[in-house]
Amino acid sequence: MKRNFLSALIIFITSIKAFAQLAAGDIAFLAMQTDAADGFAFVTLTNIPGNTIIHFTDNGWDGSALFTNENTATWTAPAAGVSMGTVVIIRIDTSATPSVSTVEGPGIIEGGLSGLSATGDQILAYTGDAANPSFIAAISTNLFLDVCNTTSGGSSNNNTCLPEPLVEGINAIAVPGDVTEADNIFIDFNDFIGSPADILAIIMDPENWTYDDDPDLAGYEVWPDWVFNFITPDPSEISFQTGFLSMDEGAGAATITFSISPAASGSQNMIVSLSGNASTDDFNSNPAFEGNDILINIPTGATSASFSISALADVFTEGVETGTFTITSLSPGLIAGTQNTLNFEINDPEGVSFISFASAEYNANEGSGSLTVTMNIAPAADSDGNFSILISENELSSADYTTTPPANAGVIDASFLAGATQFSFVINLIDDTEEEGNETMSLSIDGLSAGFNVGQFGTATINISDNDGVIIVTDLYINEVSASNTSTVSDENGEFDDWIEIYNGADVSQDLAGLYITDEVTNTSKHQFPVGDNSTIIEAGGFKLVWADNSPAQGALHTNFTISASGEFVGLYNVTGEVIDSISVPALGPDQSYGRTDELSTDWVIFNSGLTTPDASNATSSIELTETVSGKIFPSPANQSFNISISGEAENLNIHVFDLNGRIMYAGNTGSNSLVNIDCSSWSNGIYLVRIGKNNTRTYSKISVVH
Repeated sequence: MKRNFLSALIIFITSIKAFAQLAAGDIAFLAMQTDAADGFAFVTLTNIPGNTIIHFTDNGWDGSALFTNENTATWTAPAAGVSMGTVVIIRIDTSATPSVSTVEGPGIIEGGLSGLSATGDQILAYTGDAANPSFIAAISTNLFLDVCNTTSGGSSNNNTCLPEPLVEGINAIAVPGDVTEADNIFIDFNDFIGSPADILAIIMDPENWTYDDDPDLAGYEVWPDWVFNFITPDPSEISFQTGFLSMDEGAGAATITFSISPAASGSQNMIVSLSGNASTDDFNSNPAFEGNDILINIPTGATSASFSISALADVFTEGVETGTFTITSLSPGLIAGTQNTLNFEINDPEGVSFISFASAEYNANEGSGSLTVTMNIAPAADSDGNFSILISENELSSADYTTTPPANAGVIDASFLAGATQFSFVINLIDDTEEEGNETMSLSIDGLSAGFNVGQFGTATINISDNDGVIIVTDLYINEVSASNTSTVSDENGEFDDWIEIYNGADVSQDLAGLYITDEVTNTSKHQFPVGDNSTIIEAGGFKLVWADNSPAQGALHTNFTISASGEFVGLYNVTGEVIDSISVPALGPDQSYGRTDELSTDWVIFNSGLTTPDASNATSSIELTETVSGKIFPSPANQSFNISISGEAENLNIHVFDLNGRIMYAGNTGSNSLVNIDCSSWSNGIYLVRIGKNNTRTYSKISVVH
């Protein structure tokens, strides 16, 4: 059945911001053919930023993850982007081995869906990667399942449930239940006129579709020449649903909700900005803060939006902290309503102590014998107390470990006396001879006594690396880092991404495969180099550029993170979790880099634009050091304080000490003194970076603090 939709035509183009991201409903499927040759078509219902990557897979969804035994095709938008209303047709030649995909319309297609099943199949569209997909559209020549099938193989791959946030009739289309068989389907509608939300509703109406087993009746040859024209809708008004929120530290997450009226037309974005005497360090948020801002994406047709926030428990008595969230930076389809601010207060609960894992993640090796897990109690307990630690073994089994005190049915009963500030327990690792890969367990706090709340880290992950058949890599060095590469060197796709240069100081080739690289001190396994790709091999004495572009799908040397130009930690780790090399990178300007003065040197300097040396020895740079400054630091490890004895010209040198998160712990000047004493009695145990410098000359050293 065809349905006409007439309205005045006004072309509407949504401005694309640098932070734009795709949401469910930003594209919609128009057709699918499972009788060879296979293929599908989709339309863009928002402007698509340049180089956007969308994956299309016929793998099913098991309720928590994609199956892995079918295929994925990847479409990449051209650098200039794609305007809303653009139709893209993907044709799949399954006679070739492997199958070959071609694209009619903008962009390029890689990979293919090697054989959509003629007995029914689905295509799920997502951004991100297969491990963490963000679904944006779906189509099926079968019915969508109400209950997910968790068994991979057979019919489970060709008859899937829908992953969130996809909903049939809203942003996903399937063959109706009264259709006996339809290998080929398309929307039988030519001229679309209306807002993106109006047009999406037309596409999602099954009455507007043709379904047939015969490709001559519902295949490529009879697909319409779809034409899309967009009218400018009235902007949607967005407001906080409440103007005030009161939170207690450590009391869990609160959801802050917005009302949107009328429904959002097209994908929209806005920013919520934080101000007041509370800072982002006081919160966990989802989505996460970027500076003082939270970016919120609003999909087509949405009538509400939300983000979650929780006040972190700390060890400080701060009284009531206050602040304001303000709606800012609205995309053109939104206007702020009268309730455009939300005031909040954070209260320190009186008489309450918080119990928290000391870290959200712990790393150990099977052969290390044991791992001590420390939990903090702050402020110190006013009374005796108890709680439980729940263990989820994940890949581990009870044959892999024991605990002290012993766990009973996956639960450790913990107790402590009044005045306690810590509780520790031990995970005893059983060293076997079986190669079993890396394994994890999850821990969580439960059953707290009255007067105690869960603190900042209420859960923790234990990563245990296997020591059977593991090769420990040494003699690899982080040699140079660039956090704002605008024109220095491009990757294989012509993109100017952040880069990390790794130098192989060994006299044999070494492989990055299986190693971890990260920009987070507390997440040492953030990105793992894939196995089986020769591009990860570094020749003896050679260099390798790793692209920190948050695009691991682009290749084995592309990571899942970027480097902040305001300063960032970078670490390279063995599969055992042991550090190979790490460095805290200072703030860098466009096309500057931070590198060793030459290979194996412990002296690091900033190379200005034009003097960086990607994929080459840093010694070839023409940088000149006009002064030499250095300092002897003792004692190390330090307890209450440590000294810096300056060699050479000591007058008016700047001294900064940073923790590994980049926070400044000490800032001072030597004046005319050659010996400086620094109080570290209040610092946490750990490694700190000491920077001594003047003008453009700086040296870096490390100091360990142990109380």
